[in-house]
Amino acid sequence: MNKFFYWNRFFYSPESNEDMKNTIINEKYIFNILQKTQSPGAEKIKDILRKAEQKKGLSLSDVGYLVNLNDRALLDRLFAVAGKIKKEIYGERLVFFAPLYVSDFCVNDCDYCNFHKRNTFLKRTKLSIKGVKEQVKFLVNSGHKRILVEFGEDPLYNDIGYVTEVIKAIYSVKISKGNIRRVNVNIAATTIENYRKLKQAKIGTYQLFQETYHRQTYKKFHHGPKQDYQRQITAHNRVFQAGIDDVGL
Repeated sequence: MNKFFYWNRFFYSPESNEDMKNTIINEKYIFNILQKTQSPGAEKIKDILRKAEQKKGLSLSDVGYLVNLNDRALLDRLFAVAGKIKKEIYGERLVFFAPLYVSDFCVNDCDYCNFHKRNTFLKRTKLSIKGVKEQVKFLVNSGHKRILVEFGEDPLYNDIGYVTEVIKAIYSVKISKGNIRRVNVNIAATTIENYRKLKQAKIGTYQLFQETYHRQTYKKFHHGPKQDYQRQITAHNRVFQAGIDDVGL
C-alpha cells in the first residue's frame, strides 16, 4: 500500500474493486458520518479530546463530532488541545516562503481565478530565465531562503522543460546576501514522467490545491483540463510514484 492510499485509508469505503479504482473521497460515507454525529454531548467531546492528546489519530466519527461542535467553551478547549499538540510536534517554529509567479498563461477557465482564459483584460506574462534570476536576486536581498514558484496550466507556454529550467535557474543564483535553498513548486496535476523531471530538478515541496473535495462543486467552478476531478485528486499518488516525498495539500 503506497503512502497516498495509506493517507486516504479512512476516506475509502469501497463496495467493489471498481469503486476503489475510481473513488478516493466517498461523499455519501462522509456525509453519513456528519449526519450521525450531530449534537455531540460534552462528555463525548471530552473523551475525543483526551484521545487526541495521545497523538495516535482520530477516527472519522471522532472528527465528525468535532466538526459538528457549537458549544463555545468546548470549542475553546478544542483549540487549546490543538495548540498544545502542534507545539509538542513542531515547537515554536514558523517557516516562510515567497511566492514567485513565473507565468500566467493558462488554458483553464476556472471561475475564481484571475488567470482564467476569459480574462482578456490581462496582459499575459512569462518570465525569461534572465527575468527569473532578477526576481530571485530581489527576493534573496529581501531575506528569503525559500520560494514557491507558480505557473498557469499551459502545455505550450509552461511545458515541463520550462518549469525545470526555471527551478535550476533559481538554484543557480548566488549573491553576497545568500541564495535560495529550497524551491517549492505549484503546477497543474501532471504525469509520473513529468513529476520525475521535477524530482531530478531538485524540487522542494510539490504543492497542489484541490479547492473542494465535493465533486459537483468542483465541476461547477472548474472549466478546461482542471475540471478532471480524477486527474486532480490522484495527482499526489503519481507524485509519490515519481519519488517526490514532500507534498502540500
